[in-house]
Amino acid sequence: MPGTIAFTIHLLIIILMAVTTDTTLRRNDDILYAPVGTEGAAMMSLTEGKYYGLNAVAVRIWELLAHPMTVAQICAQVCEEFEVDPRTCEAAVVKFANEILDHGIVDALAG
Repeated sequence: MPGTIAFTIHLLIIILMAVTTDTTLRRNDDILYAPVGTEGAAMMSLTEGKYYGLNAVAVRIWELLAHPMTVAQICAQVCEEFEVDPRTCEAAVVKFANEILDHGIVDALAG
């Protein structure tokens, strides 16, 4: 059945793109970024025409991604700069990384 094959391929792509702590992320160059206030920021995807709002931690992650980094490296830096335990940080950063990867805000580099 064609629908089953398409669904299986789509599911396989989603599974292959799941972020782990070993995933290296880099910024998508098609994203415009502007600070908003003292702790937030706004981004716009030029290709998607969508806006995104960032809180202070997301802003810091975006700043860290000026150079490609693994999720583990991001977590280590966030734990140093914010009051958060490593387990909570890892879960939150992996979730955020999956979301921004799904929206095309970052790219995952092959390791």
